[in-house]
Amino acid sequence: MKGGKVHQTCACHSRSSVLTSLVIMNDSVSNSLSVKGCFEPQERCLQNPLENLELTCGYLLEEDVKCLSQYPSLGYLKHLNLSYVPLFRLSLERLGALLEKVAATLETLILEGCQIHYSQLSAILPGLSRCSQLTTFYFGRNFMSVDALKDLLRHTSGLSKLSLETYPAPDESLNSLVRVDWEIFTLLRAELMRTLREVRQPRRIFIGPTPCPSCGSSPSEVLELHLCC
Repeated sequence: MKGGKVHQTCACHSRSSVLTSLVIMNDSVSNSLSVKGCFEPQERCLQNPLENLELTCGYLLEEDVKCLSQYPSLGYLKHLNLSYVPLFRLSLERLGALLEKVAATLETLILEGCQIHYSQLSAILPGLSRCSQLTTFYFGRNFMSVDALKDLLRHTSGLSKLSLETYPAPDESLNSLVRVDWEIFTLLRAELMRTLREVRQPRRIFIGPTPCPSCGSSPSEVLELHLCC
């Protein structure tokens, strides 16, 4: 359907993949591909250069991430959204390779709720640090220590166009019930902000649990970034 949105059903190409059949919203006008739920990269769905790729609320295997990093059509991505795709069991070198591949064009990176562990972080930092066009970076709801968050913030020193960025509360600020200890958190957040301001001046930044425990709001372009507590 020229000039409109096309629904395509793609079947599995690998029995070893947990990514079963899917319905893809493929918009040829905006050069975007959006998939929610279960998904599977397919050559026929990724033939044309894409500016927007959204794979959300599903699962990826190691070979799927490798596949994504090798598609020529993804070399000009402006927006990459992998929100709520669990990545804690994967090696993230391939995601890091994809970030390096799109470093000259990527403007939005959403890794919200991917359950990334601080031990995995080093794999994506070199690629992230080269994304000079990045304006929006969502990284909340991942498992990060204070030291890991400091390392992450230092690697954003060259990202001068960042205008909206979100990060999780550090693990050290969580109590035994995995809830934020606000006294500890306030001190650690101030420490993180000092680290960031040593390398650049942030514009709109949110560090903490999302949504806000008091008002229920989440950071966005239209909401002020704050904690009500």
